[in-house]
Amino acid sequence: MWWGSETIPGAPSAIESLREAGHRPVFVTNHALSPQAKMAELARHGVFDAEVVTSAEAASFLCRGSERVAVLGDRSLAEVLRGDDYEVIDLRDDTPVEGADVVVVGAHPDWDRSRIGWAAELIRRGARFVATNNDPTFPVTEGGKARLLPGNGALVAALATASGCEAEIAGKPATAMVDLLEARFGAFDVVIGDQAETDGWLASALGARFALVLSGVTTAGDLPTTPPADLVAEDIAALVAQLEAG
Repeated sequence: MWWGSETIPGAPSAIESLREAGHRPVFVTNHALSPQAKMAELARHGVFDAEVVTSAEAASFLCRGSERVAVLGDRSLAEVLRGDDYEVIDLRDDTPVEGADVVVVGAHPDWDRSRIGWAAELIRRGARFVATNNDPTFPVTEGGKARLLPGNGALVAALATASGCEAEIAGKPATAMVDLLEARFGAFDVVIGDQAETDGWLASALGARFALVLSGVTTAGDLPTTPPADLVAEDIAALVAQLEAG
């Protein structure tokens, strides 16, 4: 839908075409924000009244049965967990904590060595280690140029090294996200995305077709992907045209 701060040309009208044809678009993101935050971002790019599922919700789904959750991530990740009635300790506040049932890690711009240390200590004391996702990169636009910054996977790797424990992954294509999507929406027909490692395997887990767009991190030079795409198009507008053509 966008790269960095720039809307992909034709993307909003493509979503409207899907709706007019009777389809139900659902936006699924590994960005560990609240659905409301992503809905607001979609609105800024011309898509309104969107249905959104984020990896913050998948992480909350994965934490079921726990009570005290320490969060290293965006403020809205903590809000999602509080909304699901967990006792939340926000590790971005300047207060070390003695214990937690789970440590949830989501990407945020300011990585702090001390707070990573607090999270690692909690995991070494027995807290579960849950990552909203392990995406290696995060696309941004700086000075009009596209860049890939380190994603949540880089933070997760640092914490895994410091704690000696591997994370349970919540976001796509992990089981927690698949279970959440199926519980909320039922069956899916097509998964559209720009990464086979996440979107392609999510499609496979949902029993859906994988439609790959080349307007994101995957380029024509990366083809064929694993898993292979059922449909390939330059962007979502071209892809929706393919779908409408049958």
